Amino acid sequence: MKTAGGQIDYSSPSLNLSFDLRPSPYFVKDDWNFILYQTVKQLPVLQGLSLADVYLSRGHSIEPHWHPNANELLYMIQGEIVEYILNPYTNQLLSYRVGPQQSVYIPMGWWHWTIATTDHTRLVVSFDNNDFGIIYGSDILRMTPPEVFQMVYGINATQWAEVIKPIDQTVIIGPPN
Repeated sequence: MKTAGGQIDYSSPSLNLSFDLRPSPYFVKDDWNFILYQTVKQLPVLQGLSLADVYLSRGHSIEPHWHPNANELLYMIQGEIVEYILNPYTNQLLSYRVGPQQSVYIPMGWWHWTIATTDHTRLVVSFDNNDFGIIYGSDILRMTPPEVFQMVYGINATQWAEVIKPIDQTVIIGPPN
């Protein structure tokens, strides 16, 4: 399917331009809260693109995170969300109420999170990288030693360790069960 130079051979009879996301889960919390995804790993012809198909019920969220290697475009299909974005240049917390046929752009490296305000919410998120990366807030909280929080922020390390103890894995879709 690729030429010797690494380019896609669009004249190849084995060229595949289609992919079914339904059997491609990125994360599943339950029947109403899950993410399907497609990257170059699932569809090799993708060049500089990938996407996620997100389903949420009211009160559920995509946890705070950022993408170190991709800009993001979020497009609402059904339902409503509030998208929160922290502008790293101004430290301003931006919030956008987003409904069907509306979109939000999130620049690479910007801290953001999503909260569904209705049941049966569906959004599609596209990335300008064929294998986007994600750094999750829950991973930062649980992987940073409590002593660091004490040293840097004056938080009691023992108390902090108890507070974050329930965060024993990457959350992705919250709240926890």
